[in-house]
Amino acid sequence: MKARQHAEVVAGCTFTLVAEEYCAKRKRDGSGAWGPATAARCEYLLSLLDGSIGKLPIADIAPIDVLEAVRRIERKGNLESARRTLQLAGAVFRYGVATARITSDPTRDLRGAMLTPKVTHYGAITEPEKVGELLRAIGSYEGLGITKQAQLLAARRAAPRLVERDRSR
Repeated sequence: MKARQHAEVVAGCTFTLVAEEYCAKRKRDGSGAWGPATAARCEYLLSLLDGSIGKLPIADIAPIDVLEAVRRIERKGNLESARRTLQLAGAVFRYGVATARITSDPTRDLRGAMLTPKVTHYGAITEPEKVGELLRAIGSYEGLGITKQAQLLAARRAAPRLVERDRSR
């Protein structure tokens, strides 16, 4: 009797249903709770899987199903979104394991199966003289005041010691 009830409950658990439950949990997860922007982004990425694995019972989803779903995103050139979606799907599957809906995470064996997005590194100012030039350029900016303040804040956060050293001159 108990095994049959468990089987009925598990059969009705689609990937989308478990993903929604997981997202709701993460939104109220104490000090590690998702903020509104993170929650919206994660819910959007998981919604990209609705057309492929979303309506399938979570217990019936195989690694190849997940791989094909994220490869659809990858083929559109959205490599980072595909990578992040795979990570989130893995989190949903692990939540499914933790809540006794499935026995293992099918994404576990997909590590390294996706293309790696090219990382762009942006230069940083490391010389005090250059920080001074930047601050003078920001000082002569004649646009919106809030934009000027944001630029000053960004410069301060990027190189706090260099900014302080330049101001003391």
